[in-house]
Amino acid sequence: MAGIKGNRRILYTKKIIKESLLKLLETREIHQVTVTDICKNADINRGTFYAHYKDAYDLLQSMEDELFSQIVKYISETPAEKYYDSLLLKVLELIKENKDLCKILICRQGDNSLLDKLIFIANKADLEHIYNASDEINKSYSNYYIRYIVGGCIAIIQTWLENDLPESPKEVVKIINSVSILSNTYITNSNTNHLFK
Repeated sequence: MAGIKGNRRILYTKKIIKESLLKLLETREIHQVTVTDICKNADINRGTFYAHYKDAYDLLQSMEDELFSQIVKYISETPAEKYYDSLLLKVLELIKENKDLCKILICRQGDNSLLDKLIFIANKADLEHIYNASDEINKSYSNYYIRYIVGGCIAIIQTWLENDLPESPKEVVKIINSVSILSNTYITNSNTNHLFK
C-alpha cells in the first residue's frame, strides 16, 4: 500500500512540476526559465525537482517524449487503412488535451526537432501506404513527399493552435484530409511527371 501512495505522490509531484514549467513558458522562452523559477512556482524544493529532472530543458524534453510515445503507441494500435481518420483524430484529440504543451512545441520552438520527430513517426507509420503513394511516387522522392505532407499537417495544426482550437478535432481531420486530397490531385495532374515512375 505504501508503494501505491508513493507512486501517486511521485505522479502528483511530476504533474505540478510540468504545470509550473508550462505556466512559466507562457511568458518566457525555455532558456529564460531556471530550476529555481520552476520550484518556486510549484512550491517544491530544488531537491524534489532534481530527483526527477536535470534542468528545465530535460523537463521539457521529457514532456515532449511522453507526447510522442503516445503518438507512436496510437500508430502501433491503428490499422494502416484507418490512419486517415481514426489515427489522425486520436492525435488531434491528444494535441487538444495537451494544448499548452503543443502550443510551445509546435508554435513557439524555433528549431526543426519537432519536424524531424514527426517525419520519423510518419516513416514509421508508412505514409506512402496512407496516401496510396507507393505505386505512384518514385521511391527516391518519397522522403520529399513525406516532408511535404507532414509539413502541411504541422502548418494546419499550428494555425489551429494559434487560433486557440476553434474547430473540433473531427473538423480538423476533415480539413487536413480535404487539403491532402486536393494536393494529391494537383500533384497527379501536374506536369511534374519526372516525380513518377
